[in-house]
Amino acid sequence: MKKTVILLLFQLIVFLCSAQVTLQPLLPQEGLFQKSQLWNILAVNGSADTYDCYLLLSLQDRETGTEVLSATSAFFPLGKEAKQLNMAVLTPIQYTYVSFAGDKTNDFLPVGNYTACFKLMEGKQSVSLAEACVPFDVEPLSPPMLISPADSSILESSPTQFSWQPPAPLMMFQQLHYELVIAEILPGQKPEEAVELNAPFYMDLNVPGSFMNYTGAYPSFEKEKWYAWQVVAQDGTSYAAKTAVRTFTLANGEQQTTPSLNDTYLLLQDDVTGTYLVNKGIVHVKYFSFDKENIANVLFSTDNGDVVDTYKQKIEQGDNYLDFKLGNSYQSGKVYKIVITDLENKKHFLAFRIQ
Repeated sequence: MKKTVILLLFQLIVFLCSAQVTLQPLLPQEGLFQKSQLWNILAVNGSADTYDCYLLLSLQDRETGTEVLSATSAFFPLGKEAKQLNMAVLTPIQYTYVSFAGDKTNDFLPVGNYTACFKLMEGKQSVSLAEACVPFDVEPLSPPMLISPADSSILESSPTQFSWQPPAPLMMFQQLHYELVIAEILPGQKPEEAVELNAPFYMDLNVPGSFMNYTGAYPSFEKEKWYAWQVVAQDGTSYAAKTAVRTFTLANGEQQTTPSLNDTYLLLQDDVTGTYLVNKGIVHVKYFSFDKENIANVLFSTDNGDVVDTYKQKIEQGDNYLDFKLGNSYQSGKVYKIVITDLENKKHFLAFRIQ
């Protein structure tokens, strides 16, 4: 009985003191997000006591209310006044993945809308000293963007490929796919109205990669008619983002036109597994680098691996727009590869064929 009374008194003291302990999560409201950022928290102890504590985390999907993951930190002392908590202070942290859709091997949280709830626990009696919840949204660094055909293109022949840049970074997505819509623009319409209101001229609701080859089996485009197209990127049910609407038309054959695949920057991205078509001359390449500024090796080779050209190229962190002049070693109809090696010795490539 005496032990029970002492335990109750201890719990009462902890409860009274806990009213003087607060948690303030220091999380950005939106943007690119890593699991390690979840643990940036300010703990304030207004009492004179020192506690042996640990943190509990429950991360919930704000749209569905379901728990995504939970976690328990290591023990740490909380003395008088304020203590800045972070990943280093709380390691090792044990995660339990409940309905987590992301890659458990990297630190990025998948795109979505979340609420993170924390409990500061007193270690000896497992009594809650403070609680706090904070909402935040995980968004990619860049949304999807259309590449080819270029906006307002006047083409000599029907486009054989539609391509776009995926949202970045790709490691944030696990079920990324695309919807492609092409619509004829009627007289007096804006391109956005054509895509939104008209019956689709062509539609594909499940394109796995960031391009689609448009073959002769699909509806034929008519000369001098204008067409609008748009792509929607989706990652399961947690993310959807539309590109801007772009337009193109086919010349009637009598007009002087200058279609230029050479004016389009081809996306050098690991998930692109098809082959771009380019005109002989200059190849424009868009490459996104996570590395700091460096000099990278760029290799041009045939489809069977024979080296055609090598370059030393300055690469900056972020988007790089690169121009490479093709010499006489390149032959029409053959497939070639461009390979860029990053600072971690990882190779990034795209394949192209000269028309």
